Amino acid sequence: MRFEPSTVQVPGFKVFGRAEVSRLGSSRAMDRGVFLARLWALFGPPVPRDGGFTYFIRDRVTGLDFTAYAGPSGPCYGGDMRQQRLLRPVIEAFERLLEATTPVDCAITYELDGARRVTGCTAGRSFDVPERRNRSEIRDERRRAGV
Repeated sequence: MRFEPSTVQVPGFKVFGRAEVSRLGSSRAMDRGVFLARLWALFGPPVPRDGGFTYFIRDRVTGLDFTAYAGPSGPCYGGDMRQQRLLRPVIEAFERLLEATTPVDCAITYELDGARRVTGCTAGRSFDVPERRNRSEIRDERRRAGV
């Protein structure tokens, strides 16, 4: 496979929103659950981050590293801004790989704007919903915290 997990935790900034480099419409490109499920199918569980998750990816053909992530602004790609022009065709090729990848069942919990959410995919259907814990779990957590 052309792409592999990177051994480098790529520092950098958002270089592209997913809709900018994908052939998907903007609403499908913003679907966190399917994005996660296809990435998970290729690379396993993600690295947690504020507002979502991250994957560190290396392109074996060019040697370029980038991140595929979902943060507060949704699914994006990050990397070195000085390499933006070089990264575009690499990330477009990566998007074609994602489109051809069957989503797997998966889920993660993340925090966004102070609220815990769960995103993932089950039987090919994505979800991104508020975390729902039962009252006894919340009561026990509050008791442990002394509230």
